[in-house]
Amino acid sequence: MSVMDRKLFADWARMIALMIGCSLCLVVAGTAIAQTGQTKQAGSAPSTGGSAAVPACENRPQADWLINPSDPGPADARAILKLIHRYNWALDDHDFGQLDGLFTDDVFYELCDAAGEQILKRTDKGQLEIYLGGVFDELGRLGTQTRHIQSNALLNSVDTDTIQGKTSLAVTLQHSDIETPVLDYTGEFRPVFRREGGVWKFSRITLITDGRKIEFRAR
Repeated sequence: MSVMDRKLFADWARMIALMIGCSLCLVVAGTAIAQTGQTKQAGSAPSTGGSAAVPACENRPQADWLINPSDPGPADARAILKLIHRYNWALDDHDFGQLDGLFTDDVFYELCDAAGEQILKRTDKGQLEIYLGGVFDELGRLGTQTRHIQSNALLNSVDTDTIQGKTSLAVTLQHSDIETPVLDYTGEFRPVFRREGGVWKFSRITLITDGRKIEFRAR
């Protein structure tokens, strides 16, 4: 091979090596870009205009009780307190049958926390009974006994067939594997009662816990 041929061959080899090197660089760069794009997609969801806000409690925790409530008559007051007691015993006995006759068909139920956020809502008797039945089943499965203790009842007669109420509530849990009960939560129980066919029933229940964190146990 002449000197000229060797020089041409060397120049050709250097050109081939350069082309191969450039191709490898492009491949590596493209792979890196693709991986970066995949990482960004996995790490952040596309914007949808913001997350849905937690609904506010309809019967807000900061609402004050009436300064001058209209006390119901003695017979109506006794009937209302008996209705509250029956409701608590149904919860503590985990007895779905004891709920019969306690609610109007359009009863409204909401569970709220101290921050005023509505954690749970049910809008008729069927929905509420299904929810409470699920609570009873879970407590029975865990072997846990609840005790709902209510006091400081205030009543206001809105009209002949409507009464508002407000009570303090404390709930304890007795687990099967411990000797003494533990406090589940304290809160405020705000019901509205309506008389139907001469019988007082719950038409609205708002339960507001004193804490900002809620775990579903004995609601």
